[in-house]
Amino acid sequence: MFLNGTKNMPWRAWNYLDLQAGPGRVKIRQTSEIISGSPLIALETNRAFTNCWFVDIDPKNVDALKKRTSQIGRSKLTIICGNCNVEVNKVVEQINATDSEYREGVWSSLNLAFLDPEGLELEWTTVEKLATVKFMDLVINFSTSGFTRNVETALEKGNTEKIDCFFGTTRWLDAYRTVRHEDGNRIRREMINFYKRRLANLGYIHVSDDLYPDELVVKNSKGVQQYTLLFISKSDLGRKFGREAASRNRGQRKLPFTW
Repeated sequence: MFLNGTKNMPWRAWNYLDLQAGPGRVKIRQTSEIISGSPLIALETNRAFTNCWFVDIDPKNVDALKKRTSQIGRSKLTIICGNCNVEVNKVVEQINATDSEYREGVWSSLNLAFLDPEGLELEWTTVEKLATVKFMDLVINFSTSGFTRNVETALEKGNTEKIDCFFGTTRWLDAYRTVRHEDGNRIRREMINFYKRRLANLGYIHVSDDLYPDELVVKNSKGVQQYTLLFISKSDLGRKFGREAASRNRGQRKLPFTW
């Protein structure tokens, strides 16, 4: 939808950023089936992205990804081994440098970033940096289980630095205190709402809609919420794509992973 729905518009480039890319392929635990991970999915679209940036902190993942993408030449690939919270600066600088060149009748680049932390590794400064790009849509895998696993231990130890970095503020604690003694679903909802209000401050639109049409909840085999996939855009068209993507998948597929 992102590529096909914008193909007749004069963007100078269509860019895809996968800042926690992994090795390129995923093994389903229950069936041992091997499927494409997010980098290969992005490279297997009918229309090609102009540029793709893949970042991963694990050298083994990077080596595997380089091998698995070496024969796919439709997009210009940049594969980086490093911490996404650091490397994002280089990627954004490259995009902004290209966009700064005036070209009559040609718009700046259109960008889609996929942010897929296992827990709370994604720092708010990374999201802020991405938001400095004029047209940057986000797909964020918000790890609700990562928050609930860590929050009480962090409070007991008196060290909430990792959570502070994830939300970019210590004010998350005020939101958490209002629901701390309620059920897990209520806690997760409040913390997602808090995060989305933070995104709204960066210029992203309609991210606190009570109907949550731009979210897709992922549960484990026991029905416990693990992640919430957020589709975030600064434009009505981008938000339309996100809502449609969530609607297509909501209630139609079971995730075949176990935790």
